[in-house]
Amino acid sequence: MATLTRDRAAPWGKGASDEEVMQRTTQDLAQQLQDDFRDRDRLYKDIDATLFSELPVEIPEAYRKTALEVRTPLALNIATSITAALSVNPQAIGFKPIGFGDVYQANSTLRERFFESSWNRQEQESRRQLFRLFMWSMAVKGEGILKTCERQTSAWSTYADESDRLMQQLEQDGLDQHAKDLAYDKGTEQLKLQLPYPIATTDVPPETFYYQQNENGLTSVVEIKDVPYLDALERFSCGMDTRGNVIGPETWSGLDPRAAGLARAEWQRVMRGSGYSTIRCIEAWDSQVQVICLQGPGQRQRDLSKGSSSTLCKVTRHSYGEPVLGTLRGPYFHALGITTGSRLPEHAGLSVLFGYLQLFRLLDSLLTVQGNAAFLTGFPAYKQTTPPNQVPGLPPEPYGTDGRERGGERIEPGTLYPFDIAPVDQPRSGVETDKMLQNIQTLIEKAMPNAALGAMGANTSGYALNQAAYLARLAWDPIVANACVALGERVGFESWLIEHRIGETVYAWGEEQPKPGSKRGSGQTKGSWLSIGPDDLSGVHRYTVTLNPSTPSNEIIEVRAIGEKMQLKLISYEDAVTEAGANPSEVEKSWLLHDLKQSPEIQQQLKDAVFQKLGTIQAARQQQAMAGLQNPNALPAGGPPVAMGPPTGVPGTAGTPPSGPLGGMPPQPVPSPGQGLPIAPPGPGMPPGGIPGNPVVPNAPTSALPLTGGAG
Repeated sequence: MATLTRDRAAPWGKGASDEEVMQRTTQDLAQQLQDDFRDRDRLYKDIDATLFSELPVEIPEAYRKTALEVRTPLALNIATSITAALSVNPQAIGFKPIGFGDVYQANSTLRERFFESSWNRQEQESRRQLFRLFMWSMAVKGEGILKTCERQTSAWSTYADESDRLMQQLEQDGLDQHAKDLAYDKGTEQLKLQLPYPIATTDVPPETFYYQQNENGLTSVVEIKDVPYLDALERFSCGMDTRGNVIGPETWSGLDPRAAGLARAEWQRVMRGSGYSTIRCIEAWDSQVQVICLQGPGQRQRDLSKGSSSTLCKVTRHSYGEPVLGTLRGPYFHALGITTGSRLPEHAGLSVLFGYLQLFRLLDSLLTVQGNAAFLTGFPAYKQTTPPNQVPGLPPEPYGTDGRERGGERIEPGTLYPFDIAPVDQPRSGVETDKMLQNIQTLIEKAMPNAALGAMGANTSGYALNQAAYLARLAWDPIVANACVALGERVGFESWLIEHRIGETVYAWGEEQPKPGSKRGSGQTKGSWLSIGPDDLSGVHRYTVTLNPSTPSNEIIEVRAIGEKMQLKLISYEDAVTEAGANPSEVEKSWLLHDLKQSPEIQQQLKDAVFQKLGTIQAARQQQAMAGLQNPNALPAGGPPVAMGPPTGVPGTAGTPPSGPLGGMPPQPVPSPGQGLPIAPPGPGMPPGGIPGNPVVPNAPTSALPLTGGAG
């Protein structure tokens, strides 16, 4: 197990510093891993060349003028189809409650909803479809890698200044301590909503990822990548000399750039003269430190055995390692594709295209041969069947079959000639070529069966088609299983970062409406800011991720199976809901609310509340009319009087006090003395015949006058 740090080990050279030891160790580890993974890197180059049609097709020299290289996009079509099938549904995050009760179930729901929303936010902020790229690497290359790191320092760089400015403003306002604390907490939480998410995830190309592992996990990881030279030099505050060597940040930052190396304007000339446009970045991780070294164009061309060939740029001590096991819990999360029993890097995880690479190459060659034969026979050549100047009536002289013995006229297709002509029977591609094409296409179909694409015979039933597609996708089950494990570990690491590294409440926008094809949610559009903090995590970070690349018909079969288990009492309600892809607490609350609303008691309460509201409104209108009678000047000048309609008898309104006059209502005229107001038919709880006389509003104001024509 290689480590980048040392406790009491002797230095390599006399007077060597820790930085020199780290630089040499990183360089040797990178070289060793590149040697170990050489066959894997060569395999990845072949896969890329096959996918993007970069492999040459062998054509004889005599046929290069007429032959056209034919390349089939079958490999790319298989890769995109399988990746789309594996990533069509989003990942569903699960967390088992750590206790029994509604509180623990609510905490489980909060975790699941938040980390699903945080993944969506990380994808949005990275401007990349990280999940689809991860599944592409697993299906096409045979391994996929995600990298999750905290970025609180960069994403929340303005948080400290803004919070201090807010505290100063609150001090100037002269609030008491309690009000100041409330305003400060609200203001700082509002600042977090405006800032980016403090954790970022990206995908790592498999061809740049090298690792060492034991039975406990990854012990060391090296990422070797080529980056633009300006970006690399500015990011790590480095420079470059005339030989193309990178100058470290201590020398470049502490001295005059003219004395330390080339000026910035001369870097392009050195890079162009070396034939390189990038600088190689070596990023190495072990359980204690992160080491970053850069290789300039001069250092990349130098023999490694003759001395240093890289420059140490950055050393960062981290807490991502397991102190007991000596392994990394992050930031890399590695998953193999189709797992095999081999320990070799090039055979441990296989691509779905691994066994078909040579067939794709042969298929291109055969299609090129067939295309050339079609080109040659598509424009036939003609020959003259009788010799020139043949005397009629005499037997023909011996004449060749190609018309070249004596020469002759140039025959043009479509021209009428006084002699007979016939086409030359040109060579064609043999029958074996067609047989070979059929055999190759049959073998390649194993990588992507027609049943997985839904292409079956016309007489095939729907059940048979579903079963065939299900059996065809069983070959992808190892990819799905390995991806679930890696994604679950990534969520657990993100949860650990929030509790131990961020240490504050973080936010993500969560929408309950599921994505197309997802089985999560109730189908209603509800969104809000979801928050989670260290107090919600409590040191438990074990999550599960479920991927569901299934079809709707498979879902129906699964639901029926779950229903039968519930009838036989072979599964609990919570497990049944979870297996169906939903959240138990949300489903239970939704059905409880639905059943409660549909109960007769609640329905009657809703009706009474509505009737009471209507009665209050009509009582207020009647009181307004009475107030208008007390003030004759409020009557409108001119115009016929408007008759007031009778109040509607509403049950439950007799004891309801009026809410006061409503503004903006015109005054109503009063009926003639003795006429009274008509009485509404009795409602529930009213005596037969209704209330005699005009209705009296209870609890009327003391300044109100008694109604005329009725009981005062």
